[in-house]
Amino acid sequence: MTEIDKLIEADEINSKESLKLFNQFDPSIAAAFDDVSNLFSAFSRSFSHGATDDDTQQSISKLAKEGALTESELKEVLNGRKPPKLADDLFEEIISKRNDYYSRRSRAILLLHTYRSYMWAATDIRRLRVGNALGLMRSEIESVALMSLFQSKNELAYRWFNIKGDQQGWDFFNKTKKDVSKFSKRFELTVEWNLASSAAQHSRFIGIVDALSISSSSQIDRYTDNYSVAFQDFDPEKSEQLIVRALYVLRTQAKLFVPLQLALPEVRDLLLIETRIPMFIKKLGLLYEKFQREYPEFLESIGIESKTTDA
Repeated sequence: MTEIDKLIEADEINSKESLKLFNQFDPSIAAAFDDVSNLFSAFSRSFSHGATDDDTQQSISKLAKEGALTESELKEVLNGRKPPKLADDLFEEIISKRNDYYSRRSRAILLLHTYRSYMWAATDIRRLRVGNALGLMRSEIESVALMSLFQSKNELAYRWFNIKGDQQGWDFFNKTKKDVSKFSKRFELTVEWNLASSAAQHSRFIGIVDALSISSSSQIDRYTDNYSVAFQDFDPEKSEQLIVRALYVLRTQAKLFVPLQLALPEVRDLLLIETRIPMFIKKLGLLYEKFQREYPEFLESIGIESKTTDA
């Protein structure tokens, strides 16, 4: 058996052991992870029903007819090139409708990416790959931040969808990084962003230390330090560290569900928005309160409000 095969085998064992630890603390933890998966699925279903292109396509066809555009000329306009015969106001209206189209497409893709990142985090923490799980929170936060940005500034969605090459990618990142930072501050996600960065996105000592072991030996006048790093970020004698990190991941989802609603106005599932999400946040609040009682040194406050954040 190769070392990789051993790690894969260990993943299966660790998934069962982590579930036992969750259930020993409170079975609601494992259920909460499933709740988030179901909530993301509900967001996706509702968005797919509400985010249709019918009105946009009809508007573009009407504007093209008004401007006497041929099919090839319309393609040029949709690529941002204005033919001399087309009035400025018609050109701007067509571009606006085009951007609406790309806003929906981009937000749909980013919603799927957010869901996938969460599912990776949920499975990684069950496999005791805690650093990876925490690191994926940054990907989630950035995705929802971009969704929010593309809802309010749909021209950026077109640009994002059509990035070509590394330089354009860097230019877009530099253009939007301040917006992502503002988003994190507005929705109180800066702590989660920094935690994700230190845990897995950068080579920082704090992101390695949980899995690091150091032993020293000496022989006559020679001293040796031996370093090793475990593949799992877990100390079996401190199961509360796994629990609190699982709660960190769940708390990030609870915080993201508020801006997710604002970034997806096409989602009109009132049961989801008015009942299911508040119920999840309430359940998570009870888990945090229990953890605070049993391990008060780990948490100072829950940091989650069930009320709706103002747009």
